[in-house]
Amino acid sequence: MDASPFAMYDIGAGWLAVTFDFLRHSFLFSALRAFLFVYVVVLFVDIILLLVLRGVSGDLRTTLHGTSRPLISRNQMIVRWEKILERLEGANLSQYKVAILEAEALAEEILTGIGWKGEHIENRLATVSNAQLESRSVLLEAHQVRNAIILDPHYQLTREAAEETLAKYKRFFDEVELF
Repeated sequence: MDASPFAMYDIGAGWLAVTFDFLRHSFLFSALRAFLFVYVVVLFVDIILLLVLRGVSGDLRTTLHGTSRPLISRNQMIVRWEKILERLEGANLSQYKVAILEAEALAEEILTGIGWKGEHIENRLATVSNAQLESRSVLLEAHQVRNAIILDPHYQLTREAAEETLAKYKRFFDEVELF
């Protein structure tokens, strides 16, 4: 009995087997396969480069976060944050308050850069869902401390309370990928 896979095809078994044998051993077909392999690889690289040039990462960020994130110089923001933290090194209570006010200004700058509208942080965060900004409630708590500093000139802020409040701002900064 013939063990060929084409044995069941009486009419076409001969020419089909010859064709497959030719294609398997043909230099022309091997060169064509190599060319097509290189062509497909080049096409994939082109597609990836086009997606990168188009800015798909920005579109992906918009899709994931519900808004675009600002393009800010991380180095400048890190320097500003370090200056804010330096204010906690002394024993001057007014410097703790200034650190909170500067952290608030930095947060407002970032929220404005993202594109959330409003007069101040409370209005901006009212238009944002917790899914868009997980640190929303923490940022509102930090904003309440800032309001207490502004509205009450005799507000006493300890170093520990200032550190806790700055940690809340830092959580927001981490979420928006500032650090």
